[in-house]
Amino acid sequence: MSPQIHSRVLIKNFLIVFLPLSALVGVVIATIYYQQVQTEQVLLKTNELRKVDLQTKVISGDFHSVVSDLMVISKQNELQRILEGVGRQQALSQEFLLFSGYKKLYDQIRFLDRSGKEIVRVNFNKGEPGIVPEEKLQVQAKRYWFNDTFRLNQGQVFVSPLDLNIERGQVEQPLKPMIRFGTPVFDNRGQKRGIVVLNYFGAKLLDNFNQAFANAPSQGMLLNADGYWLKGAKPEDEWGFMFPDRKNRTFGKTFPQAWQRISQQESGQFQTTEGMFTFTTVYPLLEGQKSSTGAGQAFAPSQNQIDTKSYHWKIVSWVSPETLTTKSNRFLSQLLPLYAGLVGLIGIGSWLLARASVNRNIAQIELRQSEVELRKLVEREKILKTRLSSQIRNSLDLNTILSTVVGEVRQLLQIDRCQFFWCYQEDESTSLELSQQACAPDLTEPLGCSPIQNVEALSEAVMQGNLLCFDDIAADSWLDFKSRNLLVTLGFKSLLIVSVQTQSGRSGVIVCEHSRELRPWSDDEVEIIRGVADQLAIAIDQAQLYNQSRAATAAATAQAEQLNKVLHNLKQTQAQLIQTEKMSSLGQLVAGVAHEINNPVNFIYGNLTHVSEYTLGLLELIELYQKSNAHSTPEVQAHIEAIDFEFMAEDLPKILVSMKMGANRIREIVLSLRNFSRLDEADMKPVNIHEGIDSTLLILQNRFKQTPGNNGIEIVKEYGDIPLVECYAGQLNQVFMNLISNAIDALDSYNSKRTLEDIEAKPSQIVIRTELRNSDYITVQIADNGPGMTEVVKQKLFDPFFTTKAAGKGTGLGLAISAQIVTEKHNGAIWCISEPGQGAEFWVEIPICQSRELATTSAASLAVVNNS
Repeated sequence: MSPQIHSRVLIKNFLIVFLPLSALVGVVIATIYYQQVQTEQVLLKTNELRKVDLQTKVISGDFHSVVSDLMVISKQNELQRILEGVGRQQALSQEFLLFSGYKKLYDQIRFLDRSGKEIVRVNFNKGEPGIVPEEKLQVQAKRYWFNDTFRLNQGQVFVSPLDLNIERGQVEQPLKPMIRFGTPVFDNRGQKRGIVVLNYFGAKLLDNFNQAFANAPSQGMLLNADGYWLKGAKPEDEWGFMFPDRKNRTFGKTFPQAWQRISQQESGQFQTTEGMFTFTTVYPLLEGQKSSTGAGQAFAPSQNQIDTKSYHWKIVSWVSPETLTTKSNRFLSQLLPLYAGLVGLIGIGSWLLARASVNRNIAQIELRQSEVELRKLVEREKILKTRLSSQIRNSLDLNTILSTVVGEVRQLLQIDRCQFFWCYQEDESTSLELSQQACAPDLTEPLGCSPIQNVEALSEAVMQGNLLCFDDIAADSWLDFKSRNLLVTLGFKSLLIVSVQTQSGRSGVIVCEHSRELRPWSDDEVEIIRGVADQLAIAIDQAQLYNQSRAATAAATAQAEQLNKVLHNLKQTQAQLIQTEKMSSLGQLVAGVAHEINNPVNFIYGNLTHVSEYTLGLLELIELYQKSNAHSTPEVQAHIEAIDFEFMAEDLPKILVSMKMGANRIREIVLSLRNFSRLDEADMKPVNIHEGIDSTLLILQNRFKQTPGNNGIEIVKEYGDIPLVECYAGQLNQVFMNLISNAIDALDSYNSKRTLEDIEAKPSQIVIRTELRNSDYITVQIADNGPGMTEVVKQKLFDPFFTTKAAGKGTGLGLAISAQIVTEKHNGAIWCISEPGQGAEFWVEIPICQSRELATTSAASLAVVNNS
C-alpha cells in the first residue's frame, strides 16, 4: 500500500470513528442535561407543594389553638362568678395576666359588658403582660368587632379579618397586624352579659409564614380574598386595603395572568412567563365561627357579614424565571468543559483506532483461512444451541428438557450413550440418580452400568465441579489401575463428563460414553458441552420457577375462590340482617299503632248506633212537642230560628251516617295494617294472598292517589281464582311492598321527565294479576308502564347493594331480600321481563303447599329473562 493511499485510508477511518462518537457523546451530554433539569424541576415543584400544604396546616392549627384559648377563657370560674355578681374584678385580672404571660400570643385580653365597656383588660407590651388600670378602661360599643361578636349565640365565635390595629382613627405605627377572636358570655340563667375578646398578634403568624420560605428559592406570599398582600415580596406593597395610596397594589395588578387562575381555583401549580406559581386556599374558620368584612375606620360598623367559606386566604409560592434558569445554566457551564475534554479524548482514541484499523486490514488477508475454519466451528455450535433452545422453549417440563438435551447431545456428537444424573450429597457420601439417557439405535451390545456410578474418583471429581475428558481410558494416567481396569471391563473406551450447577443449588452431571472405538474429544466439542451444561442449568432453574409459580397460582386461585365465596355469603347475611331488623321494627311499629287505634275505634263505632237511635228519638220527641204546643213562647221561637232547627234536624242524621262511614274506614285501615305486619304469624300457614296485596296497596295509597299537580297512578287488579297459599305471610307482604314501591318510584321518576300532555296521553298504570299456574303453583304478576330497563341492569337486578336510584333514595337491598324470601324461604322463583321503553313486569311464582322441612338446597331458581 502506497503512503498516499495509506494516509487517505487513515483519515477516512479516523473520521468514521470520530464523528459518530462525538455526536453520541453530545447526545449523552444533552440527555444528562435535560434529565438533570427535569429532575430539579420535579424536586422544586414537589418541595413547593409540600411547603404550601404545610403552611395551610400551620395557619389552620394556629386558628384552632386561639379558638381553644378563647373558649377556655370564656369558661373560667372567676369570670362566671363575676357574671353572677359574686366575683372580684381583681381576681379575673390576675387570671388574664397569668394566661397572657404564659401564652405571649395576645396583644390584649379583654372582658366587656353588654354596653361595650371594658371590665378587665390585660395588655402585652415589650414582652411583659400588664393589667390596665380601671381609669384607663375604654368603651368599645362602636367598634365593629364588639357589635359583630355581641350578636352571636352561645358557643359561636367571631373572627375578625387580618388587618392593622387602628388607634385614634389612624393605623398604629409601627404596623401591628391583628386578628380579634371574640365570643359572647352568658350567666347561669342564659342571659348574655358581655363578650371576651383576644387580640391575636398577626405578626407572629406572618413571621412564621415568612420563616418557612427563608433560604428557599421561592418567595412566599399570603393574600386575602381580594388579592391584597398580607405578606408579600415588598413591604411597601402590603396592606393595600388599609392605606388609600396602596389601593392598586394587589397581586392581580402585578401578576394579572396568574391571578386569573389563582382566584378561580382552590389550589394548583402552573408556570407562565412570570415564573412558577404554587398556590392553595386556606379556610381557617370552622363551622359555627363567624366573621365580617371589618371596617377601615375605628368606629365604623362592618360592611357585610361573611360565612365560613368566604373567609379565606391564598397562599402563593412564586419562583421567578431567573431562579428557574440559574441552576440549569450553572450545570450547563459545568458540562461544556467536560464535553470538550471528552471530544479531545475521542479524537486521540479515534486516531489510534484508525491506525490499528489500517494495520488490521493488512492482517485480515492472513487470517481469512483461519476464519473459514472458525466459522464452521461457530456454525456447528450455533446449530446445537438453536436446536436445544427451541426444544426447551416448547416445554417447561423438567423431564422433557432433560430428555431433549441428552438426545440432542448424543445425536450431535454421534456417540453410543448420553446420560444425565442428579447428584445428592448426604453427609460425606455422594449418591447419583439416573434421570434420562439416550442410546444409539444401532448399538448391538448394551452398555453396562454408568462408569460414574462405579468409580468413586469420578463421582468425587464431578461433585467438585471438575470437567473430565478421557480419549483413551485404557491409557489415561489420571485414573488408577483399578478404576481403569473396571471401566475397560465394562466396555468403555472414551468418556466426557461435565457437571451442571444450578442457581437453586441442585447439581447434576452429563455423561457422554463411547464403547465401539476410541473417540477423541476436540476442544471445540468440550466447549460445546460446557455451553450446553450452562444452558441446561438455566433451563432447570426456569422449569423449577415455572412449577413453583404454577403451585403458587393454584393456591392463590383456590384462596381467592374461597374468599369470594365467604364475601358473597357475608354480603347476603349482612343484607338479610339489615332488612330483617328494618322490617321487624316496622312490623312492631305498625302492629302497635294498629292495636292502640283499634280499641278507641271499636268504642266509637259501637256507640254510633246508639247515638243515632238516641238522636232520632230526641228529634221525634221535639216534633211531637211542637205539634202539641203550636203556639210557643217568643223566646223559644227566637232560639229555634237562631239555631236553624229545621236544617239541624235534617243534617244531623246525615252527619251520624258520615261518622259511621269514617269509623268503618278507620277499622278497615287498622285491619289492613294488622294483615300487613302479621306479627302473630311467625310460622308458615295458609294465607289469602289477595288480602296481603290489598293491605300493601292500602298502606301505599297516599303514594299513587291523585293530588293537585300529580295525575296519580291507576291501580288495576286482575285477581284470579286462587286457593289459600301456605307461606310466611309477613315476609311475602314485604316482597309485595318492595315490588310495588319500586314500580311507583320508577313511574314517578319517569313522569318527572315527561310533559303533562305525554302523561295524559299515556297515564301511569300498575297492573297486579294473580292466577293459578297449575295444580301446584300460583303466580303474582306486578307490571308497570314505566321506562323499562336495559339488559345490563336486568343482569344485576337481584344483586345485593345494586340500585339505579339516586344516592340516599335506595339501599339496593329490597330486590335481593325479596329474591331470597321467594327462593330460599318459599322454594319459589322470581324474575323480571322488561325492555327499554316497554315497562317492567315482575313475576313471583310460589308453590301452594310447602314441605314441612324446607331443603337448604332448594330447586328454586333466580332468573332474569328477556321479553321475547
